[in-house]
Amino acid sequence: MNAVIAVLFTAALCMAPSLAASGQKPAGGVQKAVGSVEWTDPAGDVNPINTSSGTEPGFDIVKLAFASDGTALKVTATLNGPPKGTFASDVVKIYIDRDNNSTTGFQTFWGHKPGFELKGELNMCIEYDNGGSVCAGGMTGAKVKNFYSTLKMGKIIDTSTNTENIFPPFREPKGTVQGAVVSAAISYKDLGVKPGQTIRIVAVESDGPSDETAEFPVVLLTLK
Repeated sequence: MNAVIAVLFTAALCMAPSLAASGQKPAGGVQKAVGSVEWTDPAGDVNPINTSSGTEPGFDIVKLAFASDGTALKVTATLNGPPKGTFASDVVKIYIDRDNNSTTGFQTFWGHKPGFELKGELNMCIEYDNGGSVCAGGMTGAKVKNFYSTLKMGKIIDTSTNTENIFPPFREPKGTVQGAVVSAAISYKDLGVKPGQTIRIVAVESDGPSDETAEFPVVLLTLK
C-alpha cells in the first residue's frame, strides 16, 4: 500500500503554527505535523475478513486523519463506501509513542518499528434488531440495525506471542459512523499526554496487506 498521496495540516484558530501539505512521502517515511494530519489511500487494497460463516468485505480506508483540539485526539477513517457486512471488526490499528523515544516500549507487529507504549483500535461496531451489539464478531440470526464506533486503547504489555496484548483496554470511548466516515476520540487525560506535547504515531489499515505495507507513515504529531 502506498499510503500517502496528500498530507493536510490545519492551523489552530489562535494562529498556532502549521505545516504545508507536501504531497510526497518524506525521506525515511517520517512526517512532522502540528495539530492534525491527513492521508489518502488507494481503494481496493484490502483483504476480506474471514469468519466462521464465510468471508465479509474488508474495511477499505481511502482517507485517514488524526486531529487534536487541546483536549482530545480524534481518529477519522473514511471508507470506500458505507459498511455493508454483518461482522464487526477493527478498521484501523494505532500505535502511540507518548514520550517520542524509540528506545522505550514495544515494536509494531509488521514493520517492527520500536518504542510504542500504547495500542488502539478504531472499531466498526454493530447494533442488532434484537437489542444486542458487538464490536468484534457477529450475531447469528439477527439483523443489523445500526453501526457505531469505539476507540479501544490500552498499554502494550506483552509481545511474546507475536501479538500485542492490550486487554483489558483502559478506555473505550464510543464514536460515530456516518455513511462511510468512522470516527471516535480519546481524551488527553486518558492518553496521558498534554497540549504542546509531540507524540509518535503509526497507523495500520487493519484489512490491508498482511505485511508492513499496510502501515501509514510514521508521524510526529505536536498536539494542540
